Amino acid sequence: MAADPKQDLWRFIRLDQYTRPPEPAQEKVRRGIFGLWDRLGWGEKSRPVSRELDLSQAPRELLDEVVPVPDWSEGIAAVTASLDDWLDATQPETPVQVFVGPSYSGTAQILAQWAEARGWDLLAPPEPEQILAGGKEWLAQVDDGSGAPLVLTHLEHCYLRHYDGLTMLRRLLEIILSHRRRWIVGCDSWAWAYFRQVFKVDAMLRSPWILAPFGQERLQVWLPEVIEGAPTPGFVFRQSDNGKFILPLASGGETELPDQDQPEPTASPNLSKFLKYLAAYSRGIPGIAWAVWRHSLYVAMLQEAEEKEAEKRAEEGGEPPAVPGVDKTIWVKPWHQIARPTVPSLPERAQLLMVLHALMLHGGLKERLFPKVLPMAPMEIIEYLYLLQNAGLVKSEQGFWRVTPEGYPAVRQELQSEGYLTDAI
Repeated sequence: MAADPKQDLWRFIRLDQYTRPPEPAQEKVRRGIFGLWDRLGWGEKSRPVSRELDLSQAPRELLDEVVPVPDWSEGIAAVTASLDDWLDATQPETPVQVFVGPSYSGTAQILAQWAEARGWDLLAPPEPEQILAGGKEWLAQVDDGSGAPLVLTHLEHCYLRHYDGLTMLRRLLEIILSHRRRWIVGCDSWAWAYFRQVFKVDAMLRSPWILAPFGQERLQVWLPEVIEGAPTPGFVFRQSDNGKFILPLASGGETELPDQDQPEPTASPNLSKFLKYLAAYSRGIPGIAWAVWRHSLYVAMLQEAEEKEAEKRAEEGGEPPAVPGVDKTIWVKPWHQIARPTVPSLPERAQLLMVLHALMLHGGLKERLFPKVLPMAPMEIIEYLYLLQNAGLVKSEQGFWRVTPEGYPAVRQELQSEGYLTDAI
């Protein structure tokens, strides 16, 4: 019998046990046979709920209110549960526990919050210049002989794919394995795949942990929890072409979970299968599912205008805006109508993929480091980055570039189809 996702929402499993949520058969057919029809506009159009319904992308302010950033602290207890025996042992068989996760899985945030709650020291990654110089000073704080346990959340930020960028990581691994000091190491799944190829790291640091995939059942529990923690609760989410609910409605203070598979006498006929598509597309990675979910939300133009008018009256000292009730609807476009980022088909496609692969292997890169890891001129790289940014595939935060959560699935698919090294998730 399958575990109750309410009781088992946050759980870490071994990496080799990770199974991606299955892609619905109809989606495989659509992509494989009828995908061209859709791109040419020949596919069957969904029928709107009402001819009067005019949708616009939900504004950022509303999204921040309704679907706030996830609270990753919910996963802290799952780390402790995974490490119970290891934490209790006086002399554990191995002093190192590794947690692997792709970008936006929340793994690094969970480990950082666990370290704070547990009182373990959190080790910040070295600066890139320290990596290229061999990292002697940075390694000295690791090899200080104190024996105090350490948590390193970003092993992928301890190397560069450069002639001088691997020396420090080799020495770090030697230190980790040669001492009895306890370590918890977090690593991006793409960097882990690269380390397996270059260092055979899986032979040294065995059986890494990974957050169990967020399939449809987990998303049906988790997304309502994120929404319930919002400053403005009380919204419902319905599919715009048929009015079906995307998320289960609360009943008696608890969330009702309809059956998941093909319609049966006990299944809810009013629940959309949107989350099944979302789980497969996000590969079970919660942060990606959350970002794509936010991108899929729309409001009716009339509803948006009424909200702005109510806010205006409140600012002018009139009646305060009404607190949204359960009849407050946010619309979700059908899965096949949602615009998702794709890798541009340009003459520079090969170079674009090289830039994307460098970003994935390093868990993001500072702009000044691209010439160190790519055989391209700096101005070329900048041009490619902005092409990718315009396509919605990458973003920059104070000069640190990374693949966007919305673009991650397309980037991974393209890199894999072109024979690039990818993670195992």
